Amino acid sequence: MNREAREHNETITPNSAQIERLRIAFPEYFDEQGSFMLDRFEQMLKEEDLNLTREGYELKFLGKSYAKYLAGLETETVVVPDLEHNAEPENKDSENLYIVGDNLDALQHLVKSYAGKVKCIYIDPPYNTGSDGFVYNDDFGFTAQQLVERIGISEDEAERILDMQGKSSHSAWLTFIYPRLVLARELLSDDGVIFISIDENEQANLTLLCDEVFGEQNSIGTLIWKSTPGSNTGSDLKTVTEYVVTYAKNAADAEFKGVAPDANTYRRRDEHFPCRGPYKENKLDRRMTGNHYSDSLNYPIPMPDGTELWPGNSTTKIEHWNWRWNQEKVKWGLKNGFILCKQRNGSWSVYFKQYLLVDNTDTPINRGVPPKNLLEIDGLSVSDLDGVSSARGTADAISVLGEKYFDYPKPLNLIKYLLSLMPSDGIYVDFFSGSATTAEAALRLNAETSSTRRWILVQIPALVAPDSISSASRVAYRDGFRTIDEIGRERIKRAAAKIKEDTDADIDYGFKLVRLESPKIKTLDELDSFTPDPAEVLAGDYVSKFDLDGTPGREVVLTTWLNQDGFGLLAKPRKVELVGYVLDVCEDSAYIINPGITSEDLQKLVRRLETNELQLSRVVVFPYSVTFSVMHELKKNLSVLKSGQSVEVIERF
Repeated sequence: MNREAREHNETITPNSAQIERLRIAFPEYFDEQGSFMLDRFEQMLKEEDLNLTREGYELKFLGKSYAKYLAGLETETVVVPDLEHNAEPENKDSENLYIVGDNLDALQHLVKSYAGKVKCIYIDPPYNTGSDGFVYNDDFGFTAQQLVERIGISEDEAERILDMQGKSSHSAWLTFIYPRLVLARELLSDDGVIFISIDENEQANLTLLCDEVFGEQNSIGTLIWKSTPGSNTGSDLKTVTEYVVTYAKNAADAEFKGVAPDANTYRRRDEHFPCRGPYKENKLDRRMTGNHYSDSLNYPIPMPDGTELWPGNSTTKIEHWNWRWNQEKVKWGLKNGFILCKQRNGSWSVYFKQYLLVDNTDTPINRGVPPKNLLEIDGLSVSDLDGVSSARGTADAISVLGEKYFDYPKPLNLIKYLLSLMPSDGIYVDFFSGSATTAEAALRLNAETSSTRRWILVQIPALVAPDSISSASRVAYRDGFRTIDEIGRERIKRAAAKIKEDTDADIDYGFKLVRLESPKIKTLDELDSFTPDPAEVLAGDYVSKFDLDGTPGREVVLTTWLNQDGFGLLAKPRKVELVGYVLDVCEDSAYIINPGITSEDLQKLVRRLETNELQLSRVVVFPYSVTFSVMHELKKNLSVLKSGQSVEVIERF
């Protein structure tokens, strides 16, 4: 398992990721040895009469080759599910996911199962302001000589790269963010979009970097929002805005829904909410003058108590008042829940329900308008209208958590606005999740619009300290929190409870929890020294060496492998009993992880395969758990199945 990752990491180059993209996009231009046939590729371009140019520009910075190299590495961490948390009633069937760990490791895990499946990514990376705490923190694990050999740079450049540790230069920030953006692009679906919050310190560099990673043609634009009112003192220019740099995987396929300018006025719900969304009430009658008046629209409507009501809230006909709808449509509206008769102080009034998701004929409708790069609604900036400001973000978090545990969390309404521009289903990812505003925004949108956004949040377990320069961190420590992810998860739980209380919406309020851990060095050394022994009668118990955070090693290995094989981090394998051994099976794959499988178990497995009782394409084996003789028998028997099934045996070290 980890041996394979380490062996892979020893062979890649800074351009391995780009070569793999070429291999996927143009497999016909690679020969049997894996070499790229440049002459044939150039001939194809000439035949297509494609204009070629050698002009252009790129962003160069110290560490760029190393950053490209990092983008091609495989993580050497394993996935540790929190079994207790995941078994809780609100979480056991959840399709939301919270990952505790370094986001580079998390992205390297996610691309194995979620590449091309993510509709939207929102991230709020460190701004590198000089006071936001960002420093480049990389354990490297390489000597200068190893960097020279692996990425083809000079020894002087290698030394300068290693010297970036603990620095906050532009080059350090770009080296940090580059591999994360490369992997983020791999996650996006063809119509997927990434939103990146940033301020003026790195906005220009970030745009150039995104042009390189996503392509200039896939730039959607840069949204601007007012983050602070600024000060009226002093003579310097006051910066009161921040940016959301926006790119698509393929701009031609990306589709923004737009947001209804008055979306916040749709606050009411009824039994039709799942299909029609929330609604607002409008009076059905109105005063009309001159040629606008129609006598055919001046008629009585029966009330629930048997009385009749004319337009103008009158019990008799009066001139110059009309209903908005004709009699047939009113009958239809009463029958289908579009008309509401309300009595107050003995007097009746008639309203029609204007739903967010359908028009007044029950036909689906998109009330959104195209977004503008200056966030505004009805001519007012979002910050003025909806409380979108950095101060508002702090207030949002305090309203849920009760205390100020974060210095500058993003405002909830800003994130809701961004997410609402995208489709109402699909996977949403935030790998700098911090205060978990993205999760609350997705939950609220799901509850308010009956949508099914699923989210994946990633947060490194950064420590909160009692002696921190941040008062928010000191308060968090006082209240019992020890890491940032603990606070983020607590916000999600409290926000979910509040949303459920406020809306009673039938949505997914829970989340699964996994942690990314590095196996102990001793464990890795023991695995590396393992060699199958033909004389060995019993296999050793190497699985328990992966016991981490109270989770049995079998669950750690299985969860990591299921994701590696494309089944995701939420897969639910089934148990298949043999004789005395229980096999883990997910779709067409079976997993032999725990020791103890015998020849009798293999015979039972073969019988099930030959009778098509069980259909598999591969059996993945933890070879440390299987004796040499059993492994030999497994390979031999699965190669000659009478059913004709082709089952591959994969030994995963």
